[in-house]
Amino acid sequence: MPVTTFASMILAVIAASGLTVWALAQFGILKVLPALIALALLARWGLAHVPGDDEPA
Repeated sequence: MPVTTFASMILAVIAASGLTVWALAQFGILKVLPALIALALLARWGLAHVPGDDEPA
């Protein structure tokens, strides 16, 4: 994995966690939790169709 891709993933995770903390502080857990669950289920559904790459190069 290239360094720029890895760095972008790290920055995306930090930004997403910051956005989550801000949303929790701004709107409360009862409004944010359903959105987080929906995003998690959407990500799970999207990644379920990706086949594993177990073939040798």
